[in-house]
Amino acid sequence: MTTPTTVTDEMIHAAQGGDGDAMWRIVSAYDPMLKSIVRSVAPAAGQDEAEDLLQEARVVLIQHIRQYQTDASTAQLSSFAYRAIRRAVSVEWLRSQTTVSVDLSTALTIRRALWTAEGDVEGAWMIVSTSGAPERRPSREVFVGVCEALVKPLSLEAPQEGADDTAVTLGDALPDTALDIPGVCETHSLVAYLLSEIPPRQAYALWAFYGIGMMVLPDADVSADLQVSVRGVRDLRNNGLASCRRIAARDDISYAA
Repeated sequence: MTTPTTVTDEMIHAAQGGDGDAMWRIVSAYDPMLKSIVRSVAPAAGQDEAEDLLQEARVVLIQHIRQYQTDASTAQLSSFAYRAIRRAVSVEWLRSQTTVSVDLSTALTIRRALWTAEGDVEGAWMIVSTSGAPERRPSREVFVGVCEALVKPLSLEAPQEGADDTAVTLGDALPDTALDIPGVCETHSLVAYLLSEIPPRQAYALWAFYGIGMMVLPDADVSADLQVSVRGVRDLRNNGLASCRRIAARDDISYAA
């Protein structure tokens, strides 16, 4: 039985080279970590909901396996992928549990502020309204609307133990809201930002097609990774591009695809 401690560089290289068996053995080895993330982020999830979240977590793990550099300067695979996996699961759980119509990053930021302020709405508003780039701060109306939508889920939030026995909270999975994305970041940072804002499967289809941070993969390989048809891969890619355009329009980012 393969475990995280028995995953070797040779196995990772094989998976990156297209060995589906090696990829599945690595993913299976990290399944306990993925299930732990799902349980900590979404303790109230039913069996079907938890399985959907687990699938999203696996997609993000596969993406990071593809991107992982097996050298002494790189963190262990679990540490390399953990924060991105947790954020993806957090976003998908919040998306499924609320009717919030604002972007998920804003909702997650407000949720973390409420936890930091121990449920004090005015204290949370002070945190949200004074942090990050001004143009990324939500209005008072948006803040109140999100708070109302999050009233029920708030009781589920608490500090969690993360990977490698390091204390991790939902905030560790959030993007840096102090970064002023429009107009000041380099192209690769802008692309990474857009892909972090769309569903993981769509993002993975685009990472693989354009070779962003990893080698370009044929649709057949992506199909095997995501367990969808080749046509499904193309649909994910097209939907991903449409999602990126919506995010760019929302944030007033100059973007073409």
